[in-house]
Amino acid sequence: MSKSSWSLEIMQEKENRLIGRRELVVNIKHIGLGTPSRYEIRERLSKMLSVPLELIYVRSLRTEYGKGESFAEVHIYKDQKRALEFEPEYIRIRNLPPEERKKVLESMKRG
Repeated sequence: MSKSSWSLEIMQEKENRLIGRRELVVNIKHIGLGTPSRYEIRERLSKMLSVPLELIYVRSLRTEYGKGESFAEVHIYKDQKRALEFEPEYIRIRNLPPEERKKVLESMKRG
């Protein structure tokens, strides 16, 4: 997917000081295109907000049927240690780059 062919807008932002993260609701417009991957969304947010990629986690991604519009819930942590404490393993795996995610899932299958 071409990186410039879809847009991202932060609809809601909340600071969660107790956990040490920002919680965002993001609107993604991708009319005529497939839904961007979680990793692509993380990359775009990282550049947009000047935050390291490893501190951003896309928790959920919902696409409106037939609209070319998706909504994502995103957590942005202040440090990696807090992210590892609060984000479940399955969310961390879903947010990996595609090649890395494939390797992790294969190694989990092998046991």
